[in-house]
Amino acid sequence: MSIIETPLQLQHLALKNRIIRSAVHSFLAGEDGYMTAAEYNMYEVLAKNGIGTIITGHCCVDPLGRANPEQVNIYEDCFTDQFRKAVAIAHAHDVRFIPQINHAGPRAIDNEDLVDVVARPLKKGRHARALTVEEIHHIEQCFIEAAKRLQQSGCDGVQLHAAHSYLLSRFLDPTFNQREDAYGGTIENRFRMTEEIIRGIQEACGEDFPVLLKVNVDTKAEDAEGYHRDMVWLLQRAKALGVELVEFSGVDFINQPKTATLYYLPQIKRLHEEVPDMPLSLVGGVRSLADMETVIEAGIACVSLGRALIAEPDFVTKELSGGEKSICLSCSRCFVLPHMHPGIRCVWVWKKERAKMKTL
Repeated sequence: MSIIETPLQLQHLALKNRIIRSAVHSFLAGEDGYMTAAEYNMYEVLAKNGIGTIITGHCCVDPLGRANPEQVNIYEDCFTDQFRKAVAIAHAHDVRFIPQINHAGPRAIDNEDLVDVVARPLKKGRHARALTVEEIHHIEQCFIEAAKRLQQSGCDGVQLHAAHSYLLSRFLDPTFNQREDAYGGTIENRFRMTEEIIRGIQEACGEDFPVLLKVNVDTKAEDAEGYHRDMVWLLQRAKALGVELVEFSGVDFINQPKTATLYYLPQIKRLHEEVPDMPLSLVGGVRSLADMETVIEAGIACVSLGRALIAEPDFVTKELSGGEKSICLSCSRCFVLPHMHPGIRCVWVWKKERAKMKTL
């Protein structure tokens, strides 16, 4: 039995193993914001193949903060019931099901009135204005209401998306946050919006409803050591607030060398050593059973998989059966292929489909 198969009891969640399917946008929802049969099938395949916890792709909490046209919505009550079926699929295999909730900020689509932490020019001649405090509070409430709906649908918790340059991430990161009010400056202020959302969810859903957090372990700002100290503070604060688990990704995962693995393990090991009682998970460059075991043996509570499961949804099953490392090339074409070939995310799948067509 591999160490990745050992159960884990978190504060409020009992996990059958240490393997998390990290949130990756599926490109499978309809443009109406509802899951499709293909999305449910994806969860079924993952749940049958050794995943202990499924975190969904980011779900939209505010119609003005939608990131993708084929994104699952949870900003109104009508979107609640679709999650019940997904929960049932996961629970049938003793898998925890946790939606990730998100606001795209200035990366929102179909919105001419773009907002950001501060006013700034954007690509393609666009411009974002600074959020007012009243608007910050409105968005916080959007997250809280989304969590209430997901609790009602039977989900096992929620994960706040505070990574990858979406809105909460931009408040946390000094690269983007130059505010001079209570939401800018110190890490205490930059974390304020996220903390107010966490507290609001706990008040609305009860303190036993798990809240997870996804954060970048690094920054493009020059003061890397200062950002590390910020993350130590964040983990200590997250622990005090009762956050269930913090999952770390990074700002540059797409630009990592194709042969690289475990991109952020050194930084996350250091954080774990400084805040050992806050459960963590690592995502980024996990390409084999040995990689997964290395993460857990380093004292990290869980290991998260993203692109490896896009390439091979049965990746964990294959690895535990003695398979070779992931076929994933880390090419990141899974972020563009669905726009050209709907329903296809991986180049390997695309090549197989193309070969089939040539034989017809």
